[in-house]
Amino acid sequence: MKQYDFLGDDLVVNALLMEVADLLGGLIEQGRGGSIDLLGLPLSAKCMAAVEARLGDGEVSASLHVSGESVVRETAFAGVWWTRHADEAGRVTALLIEVAEVPEILRASLVDVRAGQLRLREMVAR
Repeated sequence: MKQYDFLGDDLVVNALLMEVADLLGGLIEQGRGGSIDLLGLPLSAKCMAAVEARLGDGEVSASLHVSGESVVRETAFAGVWWTRHADEAGRVTALLIEVAEVPEILRASLVDVRAGQLRLREMVAR
């Protein structure tokens, strides 16, 4: 069996949402969230749509264009994010539910921040 159909869609969706709730607990209690790789789970299209509908839409979204497109969308639940990565041909390479204050892909690295500071100082000094 390729999908969890034998469990029934409602049980699968509820189990996935409980895992998200547990990850939120880890974020709250230990400052450590996590992610769920949806492509790694044998979910039916119906289950995926149900999870997406139940998590809803939040207020924040971001697109990044680096070796393909990545889209990060907040859900209706603070700290829960949809993240989709696609390659240059548009094929989805990762589909995640991430639990974090801010998804890691959106955080500026200190190396990039330092480089930005140097460029800004050089620009002002001209």
